[in-house]
Amino acid sequence: MTAALDDADLTALLATFDAIGGHLRADLGMIDAKLPELRRLAKAEQRRRGGSGSGDARKYALGSVLVMLGLEQEDTALLGLFAHSDHMLRWMAEARHAFGPQTFSELIGHVLADPERLAYCQQWGRILQWRYCKPLYDASVTSFIQSGRTGPKERWRKHDVSDDQAALIRKLCEILGEPLPPLMTKGEAFDWIYERGGNPKYWAEPEMPSTWSW
Repeated sequence: MTAALDDADLTALLATFDAIGGHLRADLGMIDAKLPELRRLAKAEQRRRGGSGSGDARKYALGSVLVMLGLEQEDTALLGLFAHSDHMLRWMAEARHAFGPQTFSELIGHVLADPERLAYCQQWGRILQWRYCKPLYDASVTSFIQSGRTGPKERWRKHDVSDDQAALIRKLCEILGEPLPPLMTKGEAFDWIYERGGNPKYWAEPEMPSTWSW
């Protein structure tokens, strides 16, 4: 026959049940908070361009990995940092030595907390993002320049802004941190894009400080 619980044992058991209940309530709260977002993502996955295995789906999946790792840094700086793996690994090792055991996100946060490193990575991120857009830029701008049909009286200048131009404008505003301009015609959009997309001052590769070499 099982021995009866004394008051101390009963109190300890009830405290354990309370603790378990608290953890379950917390977990359920997290699930409730995340459920709408998970449902939205599940619906969006079915509509993602190209379906499973496509370039768009792969980009989304890789981005999800970074989110799950807890990364909260802006994407432009992360792109510039990841593109310079030797620097990144060295800086992360220095942060690990200085701060002890850290998560991946925390190490990246320490690395980009340095203003000089942040500025360097952001500029490289802008450059790489824009280079990725080069085929679209060539189709919307370079081809017109090469054709010699860029004069102020060209008929196409009065047409509505094209989808390609709108995409480039949105991307340039995102990269350069500019507000969307109130452009109405294809000619206005062409000049705006060319001024930024073809201007070396926006895309000059930053010099690496001598103190970073090894």
